Amino acid sequence: MKTFRHLTGDNAYQQNSGVLRVGAPRAQYRAAAGALLVSAVLVLTGCAGSAPAAEAPSSAAPAPATPVPTAVGACPESDGQGPWGDVIAKEQVTDAAGSYCHTTLDPASVGAQFDPAVVDLDSLATYGFTIEDAETAQRAALIYVTEAGLDSALLDDSATADAAWFESASPWFTPAGHTALTPQVASFGLSEAGVIVSQSLPSPLTRDGGPRATNTAVGVDKIFGTLSVDQQTPLLLVRTTVTVDYAATDAAIVEAAIRDERGTTSLSEDSLRASAPTLFDGSDDEGLVLVGGFNVGFASGDLTAIEYISAAWTLSTGDGALQIDAIEPELDPSLR
Repeated sequence: MKTFRHLTGDNAYQQNSGVLRVGAPRAQYRAAAGALLVSAVLVLTGCAGSAPAAEAPSSAAPAPATPVPTAVGACPESDGQGPWGDVIAKEQVTDAAGSYCHTTLDPASVGAQFDPAVVDLDSLATYGFTIEDAETAQRAALIYVTEAGLDSALLDDSATADAAWFESASPWFTPAGHTALTPQVASFGLSEAGVIVSQSLPSPLTRDGGPRATNTAVGVDKIFGTLSVDQQTPLLLVRTTVTVDYAATDAAIVEAAIRDERGTTSLSEDSLRASAPTLFDGSDDEGLVLVGGFNVGFASGDLTAIEYISAAWTLSTGDGALQIDAIEPELDPSLR
């Protein structure tokens, strides 16, 4: 079991990779994932391995504010021009599997709008942050989540290791944050460390020139001040929520489920026929849904570079019949 230091302001948590299991209906599953995220506010994490270059952060805006991406109608090769939820096209990407549209935050979307009601002003004042800082941090957090956390080159690449990607992703992070995360990388990998979603989805996902996700919904349910894991560095924490839908054939889902199994029960095509019969009905309409969120922390002085990152999420079939993978927190035994 991998142990990480979490912060909630009053609790520390432990995070471990999830196990494949038959789950609740989709609506209940989304609610459960949301509760998971609320309880597990932070995890100090990192990445591992050798990978393609990471996507550079969007770069079109005056400092110190996080760049606001230019609204692009669609990637050149995409036949379906959205809407894709709270994201818009950033660039066309071609890899060994084909072409897809890399996305970024749509600054005009509902999910991108700043809501002062989610800001804990007392904690901000305690740790030296302002409401303006909160708005800047929210924008930076959501740009990272949409461009890298949910849509990196490693999203559906199950064969590539992680360390090289994290090294090339250093522009997203403060030097101190990147240095602190790096030791976690070799031990735990990007996904279990909460840096990005990777190595859980079918590989590859759809390559039709459009986004790999059919719909991406993001939001923020809390922004607050706290101390980092060193109990010295003030952090401005943005707690994001995400729900992402992916199209995938039944055969691809079955293959990913068997590949990703991390529990003690051996999955096979026969066992899945019994537990998730809709994956064998020939309809290919189940798809996959990822629900959860990223917790993104920023230190005083630079609210565009990440000091801290963690995540909690579940990946299940669209009907909720089968959980494919999860990053789930558990209460640190020392605090029980």
